[in-house]
Amino acid sequence: MVRFTSYSDGSVTLAEDLVNTYSIVRNVEKMPDVAALSALFDAHDIRPPAPLTEADLAAARELRPVLREVFGAPDEATAVSLLNAVLSDRRAQPHYTDHDGSWHLHVAAPDAPAVDQYAVNAAMGLLTVVTTGGMERLHVCVGNRCAEVFVDTSRNQSRRFCSPQICGNRATAAAHRARRKAAGAAT
Repeated sequence: MVRFTSYSDGSVTLAEDLVNTYSIVRNVEKMPDVAALSALFDAHDIRPPAPLTEADLAAARELRPVLREVFGAPDEATAVSLLNAVLSDRRAQPHYTDHDGSWHLHVAAPDAPAVDQYAVNAAMGLLTVVTTGGMERLHVCVGNRCAEVFVDTSRNQSRRFCSPQICGNRATAAAHRARRKAAGAAT
């Protein structure tokens, strides 16, 4: 498993998880309410300074297609441009802090709204992937009836499915059935 930087690993997952809260193939909303957004924040150990609102939910939903576009960008320049726009639009303010006893980088302004903090951290994580690992690391699942996004952290950059256990197994089973059907038709 490739590690881009200790800072970006969690941030990359922020982007993946947010984008994947909406299935573009099945038109299914997986973040239907503020409670679901709160659960997403909790899953990433993000503690908003105030309770999340419908406005925060709307802002998170507006961010999803922008981040999805990064995963499908045709080249690094396009991806970087999109991510730089997220940083600019969300008023990123890189600064170092030692609030937990050791110096480390924060990208969002300390008083930024929760979704802005989420956005700039996700953007920085993806920027790290694109600029250190290349666009070849960003993928949209090739599984049938799936279009979830993921970052390929495999050593040889050979991953094609968001989940080898689900989409990968489905593809393997479908290929097996097709081979059996073709063999049956040939006899």
